[in-house]
Amino acid sequence: MKHERIERCDTIGQRRLGMAECGWRGLSEGWLLRHLGDVHWRQIADAMGQQAAVFHDATGAPVYAAFCAISERIAQPELARPGALLTIASRLRRLSATRLISFHSLDIGGEDFAEVTLITAFVRHGVGGNAHIRRAQPVGKLDLPMMEAGADDGFAEEAAQLYRGAGSAGDTLQTDVTPCPTTEFNAAGLLYCANYPALADRAEWALYPEAATRMLTRRKIVFLGNVDAGERVTAAVHTDRAKPDRHSITLASNGRVIAQVVTEKLS
Repeated sequence: MKHERIERCDTIGQRRLGMAECGWRGLSEGWLLRHLGDVHWRQIADAMGQQAAVFHDATGAPVYAAFCAISERIAQPELARPGALLTIASRLRRLSATRLISFHSLDIGGEDFAEVTLITAFVRHGVGGNAHIRRAQPVGKLDLPMMEAGADDGFAEEAAQLYRGAGSAGDTLQTDVTPCPTTEFNAAGLLYCANYPALADRAEWALYPEAATRMLTRRKIVFLGNVDAGERVTAAVHTDRAKPDRHSITLASNGRVIAQVVTEKLS
């Protein structure tokens, strides 16, 4: 691991990769996002002086640090294999008064493997189901420094552009990717943010199976909403013939866009 990454991180963890962490094409993205989301939550709890990553607002209602955006850069996807030692250096910062950002540098065998950035905001359930979750603030003091200038390499602004729907032009095909309630919803009753890319992959397999076999190199996701169990979700896959290794996917339910996903894979 590069020395400067160790100096800048708040926590370092190591894990010997096995079947739980590895997928058919390198590291399991589902496992990775679940694990890093847990690291992110635990760092919030540490910053608040709590042992457990459980948060409530002033009324006692549960509050969750929900993903707003994710950026993944997989530099050498072929390094992830059973038996390899994965090292993760993580740090958590404030992005704004209401949003947090965490940076995770992943090395395998001393080589640069990946960089993952997570942006979250605190939310709670509103009235009317998962389409109406709302921003909230947890009780307690969150002792965190602001993000260092430029540390996100412009991702926050890029996420804002995706939020506005940029990158959805091109040839478009659509398919149903309705999630399974027993496997894709979390303990809060929400479609788990770590499962959104799985919905995008399902659309790939249905519409572009050849592209679905390639190893992931980049993924950027902006989360715009959630759904209740049983609600139909569709994926519109937008491709550009000039960029065959890159496509974007719009996930939507009942006329609401719930996520924009941009994916790049090896040729």
